[in-house]
Amino acid sequence: MGAGHAPGQAVTGATVAFTVLAGLATIMRLFTRLHIVHTAGIDDVSIIIAMCLSVVLTATMVKQVTYGIGDHYDDLNHANQIHVLQWMWASIWIYYLALGAAKCSIILQYLRIFPHNKFRLGCFILLAVIGVYTTWTFFSSLLACIPVASFWDRSIEGHCLARLPVWFTNAALNIVTDIATVVIPLPVLKGLQLPKRQKIALMIVFGLGGITCIVSILRLQSLYAISIAEDVTWENPMAAIWSSIEVNVGILCSCIPTLKGCVNRVFPRFFKDRSTGRPSVPETIELTPGGAGKHFAMASRNHDSKPRGRATQGAREADEGIQVVTVMEQEVEDRSRREDDSSSAESESVRKLVLQRPGNDT
Repeated sequence: MGAGHAPGQAVTGATVAFTVLAGLATIMRLFTRLHIVHTAGIDDVSIIIAMCLSVVLTATMVKQVTYGIGDHYDDLNHANQIHVLQWMWASIWIYYLALGAAKCSIILQYLRIFPHNKFRLGCFILLAVIGVYTTWTFFSSLLACIPVASFWDRSIEGHCLARLPVWFTNAALNIVTDIATVVIPLPVLKGLQLPKRQKIALMIVFGLGGITCIVSILRLQSLYAISIAEDVTWENPMAAIWSSIEVNVGILCSCIPTLKGCVNRVFPRFFKDRSTGRPSVPETIELTPGGAGKHFAMASRNHDSKPRGRATQGAREADEGIQVVTVMEQEVEDRSRREDDSSSAESESVRKLVLQRPGNDT
């Protein structure tokens, strides 16, 4: 048995299972963003595109199984030989599109969360690199052979790109972008003004993309097997399985940081602090400049959390005619004026809870 071989049933089982997991995570993400925190954005559009492409990718894998992937090429009739390679051709460029969309979703999510200008510039550069990489891999797969039909019909004379150097170049670039996607937010997370345990937890959540990098590396052995194989239907199953896992794990890693609100709504006790009974993790994370602008502070919202301190007292005394009023005081730093006038104003946002009786001015 070659390094790339597996039964056709294994291809169907693995690809469908991981696609279902990614689909559930995507649904939970959209539920959280649309109905709980009401903050849907372009990163959610990108993950929807990735998920749709993942479903199509899984369909191409299942069709390959139908026409003989996992069997020896010479044992297939001529019609099945053509059909299985047609679906293999389609799965390759769909894989690259889905992977690119999943990575873009992660980067776009970073841009929504982190306000640091240098970090955002790095994200835009990485987005451009991923865009160029995805465009190259798409067209190099779509037009791997000229004429295109010579990819699946060996009776047609044509010229094809060498699979081994092209596919491994693509794989190397893929791993590099995976590593960059994982590493880029870590310096900003390290500078957060948070308790050490919370900071580590956030770094773990945002570092989950490293799993995708591990899958990409594990895929290399099966990719090599199919790159040099003559019996492509026999050696392709493991490459198909790892490709599907990689795409769907990428989708999962993009969704996980957004799922706390949904899990907390379905399992309200899961994230509660045992000593206080309140949510211990915020549903929404916002990072704002703190201090002299060298670090960031985390502002959080627990949409279902109970008031604390004097607010709790005010809630208990509501029957006595006392109400809680939230007053927002904000000083906005005019950076351009600071540069002209050499002023040293600092940006600061303060939320105060004021207890007042109805009819009184604050």
